[in-house]
Amino acid sequence: MGEPSNAVSVFKVETFSIIGYSLMKEFRSTCLEAGKFNLPGHTWALCYYPIIAEYINFSLMLVTQPEVPKIVSFELSLLNQDGKSSPEATKSLQKTFIEKGSIYFSKFMETSKLVASDYLKNDALLVRCSLQVKKPSCIEKTKKIVVPPPDLNQHLGCLLESKEGADITFCLNEETFVAHKAVLAARSPVFRAQFFGSMMECKTDFIKIEEMKPEVFKAMLHFIYTEKLPPGEDVSFEMAQHLLVAADRYGLERLKVICAEMMCAGIDAKTAATILAFAVQHSCHPLKDFCVDFVASREMLDAVMASDGFEHLMSSCPSVLKEILEKVKKVF
Repeated sequence: MGEPSNAVSVFKVETFSIIGYSLMKEFRSTCLEAGKFNLPGHTWALCYYPIIAEYINFSLMLVTQPEVPKIVSFELSLLNQDGKSSPEATKSLQKTFIEKGSIYFSKFMETSKLVASDYLKNDALLVRCSLQVKKPSCIEKTKKIVVPPPDLNQHLGCLLESKEGADITFCLNEETFVAHKAVLAARSPVFRAQFFGSMMECKTDFIKIEEMKPEVFKAMLHFIYTEKLPPGEDVSFEMAQHLLVAADRYGLERLKVICAEMMCAGIDAKTAATILAFAVQHSCHPLKDFCVDFVASREMLDAVMASDGFEHLMSSCPSVLKEILEKVKKVF
C-alpha cells in the first residue's frame, strides 16, 4: 500500500537492543541486522558491523522502493543504563532517497572505547534511532514526472548475450567467447592498448588467453558489460580470488574492490598472512588494509604469526611488516 498523498513529513523513534556483542565481534565486518521498523509506505532496517578497522559501524537501510524521493534526517545514539547519550555516541546525517539504499555511519565508535564505556553493559548495547522523512516540496508540485532508473547496463548485457556485432573472439581451453572491441576498450585500459594501440592484437579478431579459467573470464566479461557479476551464482572465496587476479590483469579497479569485499568475509587467522601477501602482489589496497588491521588486532596477532603463511609474508613482503608494527603500537 502506498503512503497517503498528503503525508509531507513523518517522524519516528525506535530503540533496539544488540545482545551478546562479544559473540557478534567474531563476525567483524559482516553486516548484521539489529531490527526493522515501518513508516507509512516503507520499511527500514538498522544494521551494524561489529568491527571494521577497530570501529563499530552502523547503517540505516531503506528496504522498500519509495514512490517518490524522500529527504531523510536520521540520528543514531548509543544509550547508557540511564537511557542517556552523549555527543561522542551520537551521529546524525541527512540524505535524499530516490530509490532503496542505505545511510552509512562509518567509524561510529572505536571498539576499545566502547568496551570501556558504560554503553556496553551485560554484553548488550541499546541503540536509539530518530528518523524524520519528508517529501521535497518541489516533488509535491511536479510528481507527474518520474525518471526511470539507468538501464545502460541492461542493454549492454543483452548485447553481450545476443552476440550481435561482435568483432573479437577469445579462446580459453578450447572454449570460445565473443565480444565487442569498443566496449572492452572503453572499460579496460589493457584491452584499449590491445585493440587500438600498437600491440599485435589490434590487427586480429582472435585472441588466445592463457592461465585463466573459462568461467572466470566469462564472469569478468559479464561485469565489463553490466557492472555486475552473473546473477544466480554464489561466488566462492576461490572464485573471488581468481576474479581479483583477472581484474588486476585487465585494469578493472572496481571489480578488484568488489572481489576484495567478498574475500574479507573468508579471512581467518590461518589465511590472513597469505591473503595479505596476495593483496600486495596484486596492488589491491582495500584488501591489504583490511588484512593489516586483521593481523594487528589483539585477538589475531599471535595466531597469525603461528600460521604457515606468515613466514612467506615476511620473505615476500617485508615492507608491509612495518605497517603491521605501526598498527600494533596503536592497539597494544
